[in-house]
Amino acid sequence: MVISKHELWPIIRLAAPVLLARAGAILIITVDVAMCGYAGTKEIAFYGLANGLHVSLILIGIGSVLPVAILTASYEGTGNFANCGAIWRVGLVHALAIGILLGILMLFGEYFFRLVGQSEELSVGAGRVLAMHGLGLAGLLCFITTSLLLEGLQRPIPAMVVTLGSNLLNLYLNWMFIFGNHGAPAMGAEGAALATSIVRWAGFLILLGYVFYAVDRIRYGIVGKLRQFREFSKNLRQLGYPTALGHGMESASFLVMTLFAGYMGVLETAAWTIGMNLITIAFMIGLGYSMAATVRVANFLGQGSPQKAALSGWTAMILGAISLSLIATLFFAAPEFLSRLYSQDPEVLTIAVPMVIAAAFILVLDGLQAVSVGVLRGYQDMWFITRTLITAFWVVMIPFAWLFGIHMGTGPTGLMWSVGVACSVAIFIMVYRFRRLIVKSLQAHGIAPT
Repeated sequence: MVISKHELWPIIRLAAPVLLARAGAILIITVDVAMCGYAGTKEIAFYGLANGLHVSLILIGIGSVLPVAILTASYEGTGNFANCGAIWRVGLVHALAIGILLGILMLFGEYFFRLVGQSEELSVGAGRVLAMHGLGLAGLLCFITTSLLLEGLQRPIPAMVVTLGSNLLNLYLNWMFIFGNHGAPAMGAEGAALATSIVRWAGFLILLGYVFYAVDRIRYGIVGKLRQFREFSKNLRQLGYPTALGHGMESASFLVMTLFAGYMGVLETAAWTIGMNLITIAFMIGLGYSMAATVRVANFLGQGSPQKAALSGWTAMILGAISLSLIATLFFAAPEFLSRLYSQDPEVLTIAVPMVIAAAFILVLDGLQAVSVGVLRGYQDMWFITRTLITAFWVVMIPFAWLFGIHMGTGPTGLMWSVGVACSVAIFIMVYRFRRLIVKSLQAHGIAPT
């Protein structure tokens, strides 16, 4: 394992805006959760339960269009610039169609929560929140597709700026719809979801305007006839299907974890929501390095430089580990302070504080498995990633969560430790695979592995 000093700055320059953009997106949810907490413990439980299924469906949609960044980076590496815009336009069609379909499914959330055994109160409240989130899902996927185009072109800053700016609009709309200000009804958690949906469509329209204004529309194929729609769509699906399946299976496993917390009670669901939201914020660091690794590795492989691709992958993983370890120290130092950002309920805090301490360990592992996934995506090794995620989160995490959290009675903290076990398994498998891919790619270019 080596680190390349020549790759340090390019990876950081790409990862920093990406992680800030992803953190900005999660900050919207974080603000929603925190403001719902001030509206009442039930509201934060409604939002948390709905968000488990909501995030699962989001990740399925993101997985379907994520190859836009991989293919864009590859096309730019080979000099096929017009294909970058073509794959983006095909991606937008897919994003819109998938977003509308999943948004319709989200209207039936109440029936789903009843089906899986949640209480009547939680099912009704979370179902209403989920339906409101469904209104903005297509807008979110179109925004992400456009962000992926720019990240593939190594221009991540515009999406970062739009995402961070969206938080201000979300804060204002939350104030209106959660608490009933400026003549709006007091909708609680349902109002937070409505505000988020409005913000997602606004963000997409702003970023779309940037693409048409600032990107060379002719060179990059942003406009003009799309003569190879079926071919590009096939390429997108070939990489997108396994990615969507992997995202869906991973996120569905965390939905099961949220359901486990729901079976424990409202207080446990609220505490689990707090702990997972904090981890998700830290996870954005791993996701930033993950996307940087994907783009850099795909770009170098497109150029026929497998050695540089390998160095880039290792560098991203080491930088990710260092950055995540620094964030972990904050969780160790101030678990109660972080928990109080979400709730003042002493019963909730009693459960949440030990979860945050456990999360300090887990966030490093969770972020590192994300970076590992990003490296393998650069090699377009999609089906292996999917099989690994299914193994780690379904074969390992779910049984351990039932054993620790429910059977042994350790509650949400036991669920949290189960996440760490699963992430450790995923990291081991994917790092081993990365080493194999390095050897294979070097041999394909007639280079003797060292």
